[in-house]
Amino acid sequence: MATSLHWLLRRALPPTLRGRVRTLADLVLAPWLGSVRATRSTTHVSVTFDDGPDPEVTPALLDELDRHGASSTFFLLVAQCRKHPELAREIVRRGHEVALHGVDHTRLTTRSSADAEQYLREGRAELESIVGRPVRYYRPPYGAQSVRSYRATRRAGLTVVVWSGDAADWVDRPAAEVVTDGLHALGPGGILLMHERLEPDPGRGAPVTSFDRCTVVDGLLTGCRERGWTPATVGSRLDTDGGRLTAWFRP
Repeated sequence: MATSLHWLLRRALPPTLRGRVRTLADLVLAPWLGSVRATRSTTHVSVTFDDGPDPEVTPALLDELDRHGASSTFFLLVAQCRKHPELAREIVRRGHEVALHGVDHTRLTTRSSADAEQYLREGRAELESIVGRPVRYYRPPYGAQSVRSYRATRRAGLTVVVWSGDAADWVDRPAAEVVTDGLHALGPGGILLMHERLEPDPGRGAPVTSFDRCTVVDGLLTGCRERGWTPATVGSRLDTDGGRLTAWFRP
């Protein structure tokens, strides 16, 4: 209830005032209820991918990342990993980081505290079993998070990672526009939200896009290098540089 009220009030504010309120909220709340929105690197960025793995996109995407010598963090759905365990393991084999996006794509905010914690613990354990590596990070589907679900995530031994920039790759438009929007949303230390595939919403289905996702990634990685930014996994930069936290709560 408190989170929903917070979100309604936030949306009612004009953008300038909204930014000031966000700064104040982060100053007061982030030390205790902070989710990672960026790293403190001055030379690296993290281009991250949700909703995978996908048998059509993931192999080509991994090849594109290899071609650029870039590493990324993949926030995977356990349900997809059950269907394509070899792809989940291939992501790790290629030197990328695997993190949890959920067993499925339901909002954690719809669960009780105990149920959310159990759901995350079981999802984390299954994902670790599939990929053979520890899983440290979690990104909530739709960015949906309450104080209750945040605390459940921390009790499950996971750190919440959100994003500082969104390429809006769920909106259909030319690939060049997605690249431009993504680069505009990035800066040193930034974490960019991208998708391997678009998991259908239970009530609305999945958006349909016609652009080639690997073409977008090629443009993004090229643009990052031109700006002097090295693409890297979230975990590697948090371990080296530390993170920038935000009090991230939305329904």
